[in-house]
Amino acid sequence: MTVNADITLYNHFYNPDTRLDEWKRTVICGVHFYVDNKISVGDNGVNSADIYKIRIPQNADCQSEYVSEDEWMACGCDVLGKWTLQNDDIVVRGICRLDIEKPADLKKSGWKYCKITSWSDNRFGGLPHWRIGGV
Repeated sequence: MTVNADITLYNHFYNPDTRLDEWKRTVICGVHFYVDNKISVGDNGVNSADIYKIRIPQNADCQSEYVSEDEWMACGCDVLGKWTLQNDDIVVRGICRLDIEKPADLKKSGWKYCKITSWSDNRFGGLPHWRIGGV
């Protein structure tokens, strides 16, 4: 698999003490990152949207361990050293060192990002990887 980028993944988790979602940042180096700009013509004129397609090779450089979404939920607030993939998480292209309280913090800082809308665990066959789709 051709790799062309590094990403910063922001996983959300519920903190029962604050009763808020919090965000944990993980940098993953050596992924394939592609953005497809889709344009459609509708009743309200021309609409456009960026469709993100990201593939994380199983052997990508990351200091944290992948856990399934169920394991992530069971961790509660003890998510140090772990990452997962789940819908509504955030992916930033590049290494972002910003700790956030909400995704709008990234927008205010000028970072482009996508929200995960689909993902799959493809760690079998000749090119084991995780696939992310986002907008």
